[in-house]
Amino acid sequence: MTSAIAVFDRFCLLLGWLSGLIAFFVMAVTFTGVVMRYGLRSPLMGGFEMIEIGMGLIVFTAVPLMIRRRGNITVTILVDRFPQWLARATGLVSDLLGAALMGFIGWRVWLQGERLLTYNEVTMELRVPKGLIAQGMSALLFVGAVAFLVCAFELIRRDRALPDRNAGGI
Repeated sequence: MTSAIAVFDRFCLLLGWLSGLIAFFVMAVTFTGVVMRYGLRSPLMGGFEMIEIGMGLIVFTAVPLMIRRRGNITVTILVDRFPQWLARATGLVSDLLGAALMGFIGWRVWLQGERLLTYNEVTMELRVPKGLIAQGMSALLFVGAVAFLVCAFELIRRDRALPDRNAGGI
């Protein structure tokens, strides 16, 4: 199982690098658009749509790596005062809830993508099918859900390996 997690982590890292490449692409399109608009008096065809799609993809490709590295925002005002067993339990519940929410949102976005494909919705200038964009983002949400499940699995596995230091007391 450890090797499967290592492969998944490499995949999440690859998605993180892809997010960086998309950010570079968005930056290059923005720069090119400004130069063409003000220097050559001719705007970049589809530049706004490329930036719009790229910004969405930056976020969704970065989410699985952020989850695996525990980069999500946590409020520890109470959890720091919890006994170790309760802090681990709240971490497990948080991971499972995160996976459920990511899965639910991914499912709903997938259905919206199907609807957009049914109506042949495309972007105005580049004619990119909006449904494919939505379903791509949905697939990345499902990867994020799996990342939360892997974190929960590791937390359970680590809990079984470590004795509870606060057992029997507060």
